[in-house]
Amino acid sequence: MSNTSPQRSSGPSFAEKYGPWAFIAGGSMGIGRALSLEAAARGLNVVINARGRESLAKTAAEVRARHGVEVRELAADLADPRIGELVAEATSDLQVGLFVYNATIAPIGRFLDIPLDLQLTSVQMNCATPLRLLYEFAPKMVARGRGGISLVSSTGGTQGAVTSATYNAGKAFEWILAESLWGELGDHGVDVTAMLVGPTSSPNYNAFKDTLDPELCSRADSEDLLDRMRNGLMNPAEPEEVAVSLYDGLGNGPVTWTRPLDKWITTKSLAMARDEVTVTWRRLMETSTRPPEKQAR
Repeated sequence: MSNTSPQRSSGPSFAEKYGPWAFIAGGSMGIGRALSLEAAARGLNVVINARGRESLAKTAAEVRARHGVEVRELAADLADPRIGELVAEATSDLQVGLFVYNATIAPIGRFLDIPLDLQLTSVQMNCATPLRLLYEFAPKMVARGRGGISLVSSTGGTQGAVTSATYNAGKAFEWILAESLWGELGDHGVDVTAMLVGPTSSPNYNAFKDTLDPELCSRADSEDLLDRMRNGLMNPAEPEEVAVSLYDGLGNGPVTWTRPLDKWITTKSLAMARDEVTVTWRRLMETSTRPPEKQAR
């Protein structure tokens, strides 16, 4: 991971444009940890929000030690209906110039096999909570005439797929919401992106990766969409790649990707007939031989 942000030859630095504080929702593990560290590496103080106190404290200590910035910890569940009030209270004395929403609940399994309560919690996390927090941060950015917002979506949010219906739908919500806000808030100096993340290494993802059929995922030289996607599942990006790509692309919205393959898959999928692409993604999800023992929460 880079220790300094790329600087334009003219214009404000990353910290001047998006500082002095970043709020990273879901910022203690995996992609979130990398986002917290990279924001600090680029000169921002960081509010790290996560549900687990132990991982939150560990990441906060790491950010302080490595980059010497101020760090504030907010242990709160993003699925809590009171999350807007909790975030407002925790940041009332701060000028938050960068808001990154990196949180999800991803029920994996056939739609009717998943309890309704879990499905509704996924909708709360992926749809309702980003709205609540956007209403907290976006008006202040508009008033200042600068800021940055990124909703961490997924390449999966560009179409339906069996065994991940509610997750894909939630990520589609984030994608379209970010594109819409890019069109609205850009006139006020606020950069907005949807980060369409592809396969990325994490404890949750690695549990899913363990369920994949290795034979189906070994066709690295194929030009077939399904083969390329399956091989991508077996070769996930590292969280640090996601963080650097997100911040590097923040001013080039409305959409950014970690790797060229992720962009290629998205573009190819959106160009296909909807029945064809949905069947292709069904076959992709069926590369998994069983539900993972650990799921994104």
